[in-house]
Amino acid sequence: MRILLAAVALLFALPGMAGAQSFTLKPGDTLSITVLEDENLNRSVLVRPDGKISLPLAGTIDAEGRTPEEVQQAILSRLATDFITPPTVSVALQSLGPANQLEEAQEASEDFEGVLEEEAERIGQVFVIGIVNSPGALQIEPGRRLTVLQALAMAGGPGVFAARKRIQVRRLTETGEEVFFFNYDDVEDGDVAVEPLVLVDGDVIVVPERGLFE
Repeated sequence: MRILLAAVALLFALPGMAGAQSFTLKPGDTLSITVLEDENLNRSVLVRPDGKISLPLAGTIDAEGRTPEEVQQAILSRLATDFITPPTVSVALQSLGPANQLEEAQEASEDFEGVLEEEAERIGQVFVIGIVNSPGALQIEPGRRLTVLQALAMAGGPGVFAARKRIQVRRLTETGEEVFFFNYDDVEDGDVAVEPLVLVDGDVIVVPERGLFE
């Protein structure tokens, strides 16, 4: 892991190297979206495992394989009909997900290629999206067990408007998608009967927004 981080640090230490290279978005990357005419649309969004992002008014947009500039144009096109004049949209890369971190490090130095491939095979990742304080991708280190409660803690915990009793863990299996439900309030209240749910590579924790009467 230290070698992996060193490779990433080397990339950004080289003057102009990171800015000059064109890259495309991958699941796990986080984007900062700003709409000058409506600050309510400003937010950080995670590129989900399905390669998409969601934004109010604009809806669901394909992001994987596109550059931030292409995503920006897609959002602008979607929002144009909701404004009298085309809005001023800015899309910036806020943080790289594990997949793009590896790719950027490989481009920085071929000497690290073998090590990075080995790390990519060993490191798992889960995603936390929805009403949490810090949505994004979390790494599962080799030999480490990561529970839903731990992942939520690493994501800053459920937000003020989260439906804490309806947290979902969505897992892709060979037979389809399985959905597990997690009640954060039970754990917070000290319910010892709550079994810890251990996450596996690729799990997505969804923290929905609570309803009006929840």
